[in-house]
Amino acid sequence: MNGLYIHVPFCAKICGYCDFATVASSARLFREYVDLLLREAAIRLDENANFAKEISTVYLGGGTPSALPVEELSRLVQGLENLGIHLKEMREVDIECNPESSSDAFLEEAYRIGVTRFSLGIQTFDDALLQAIGRKGSAAESRDALSRILRFTQKNGLHATADLMFWLPGQTLERFEKDVTELAESGIGHVSFYGLTLNSHTVLGRRFEKGEIALDEDLYPAMYQSGVNILKEHGIERYEVSNFARKGEESLHNRNYWLRGEYLGLGPGAHGFIGDKRMATPGRYLAWKRWVEAGCPEAQMEVDLLGKKERVDEKIWLSLRTREGLDLQSLEREELTKIPDEKIQRFVDQGYLKKSGSRVFLVGDGWLLMDSIVENLLPE
Repeated sequence: MNGLYIHVPFCAKICGYCDFATVASSARLFREYVDLLLREAAIRLDENANFAKEISTVYLGGGTPSALPVEELSRLVQGLENLGIHLKEMREVDIECNPESSSDAFLEEAYRIGVTRFSLGIQTFDDALLQAIGRKGSAAESRDALSRILRFTQKNGLHATADLMFWLPGQTLERFEKDVTELAESGIGHVSFYGLTLNSHTVLGRRFEKGEIALDEDLYPAMYQSGVNILKEHGIERYEVSNFARKGEESLHNRNYWLRGEYLGLGPGAHGFIGDKRMATPGRYLAWKRWVEAGCPEAQMEVDLLGKKERVDEKIWLSLRTREGLDLQSLEREELTKIPDEKIQRFVDQGYLKKSGSRVFLVGDGWLLMDSIVENLLPE
């Protein structure tokens, strides 16, 4: 199936770890952004007419899509409908939201336009940690938003996701376990959690390089494994390295990424994958604006053409991220590529991989060592 990703770049506050294409929320930019987004959509959907007819999932990410005023969100969706993208006909429509902007009015409007899943960014229920990572809002606001979203989704037969982060500066194992337990006991159907990634151009990344903050490397695996175990005890199973769901609550849009399904990305810094091309739009808002005004020329996008090696590498990487793992038989049939048995057996013997029929998948500490395992399995 095909997916559509829409990047909404606005944030009330840029978090200290943020590495996404974001811009401070500004009332004067909201209308301009929607105008530009619809202009880009018209051009690129026209260029990919056959693709557009098969779109069945839509994801509004950011940034903070819930920061868009409801009237602009409605105008965006109406504009997409005029272009033939009908959200109410989709298998899944997911929208990211932050606690401070998850109002009743936002939830009602999102539901009216066709949203079927709300993804709430919590990160942690610890006020001191929220402050340490430069996150807006409080734990009380997060709890209030979570309760509101769960009531709303359960009432209307929708889905809800909540995100946590771990390995934060000053975070203990016990504190993260408390976060995971609280979230699991809330009745949420889907949880995502991610270890902190520090990039040198972010606030926290620069502080780490200066030695102003420190991270205990031993805590990372302990936190990850403990989080996995707590969720499993509550019936929330891992189906991808960082994503966990109760049965039937998995994200259709995200699974499409891992299955190498095609998707079109609209908005500043949005990524897409169509045919043999992976592409990204200009990341900075002003550069994206100029690009749209110039007619969205492909020459000004980041474009990677995938040959056989890149395609094989992606299949191995993405497949092993999921609980279903890699189908060796399909890889050999589709790509005429065989991973030597001894390479796989080495990790089976170490307890990092398990083989069942023609499939091989990560187990135990293999999930933590995924990068190095995959690197060893990639054809030379």
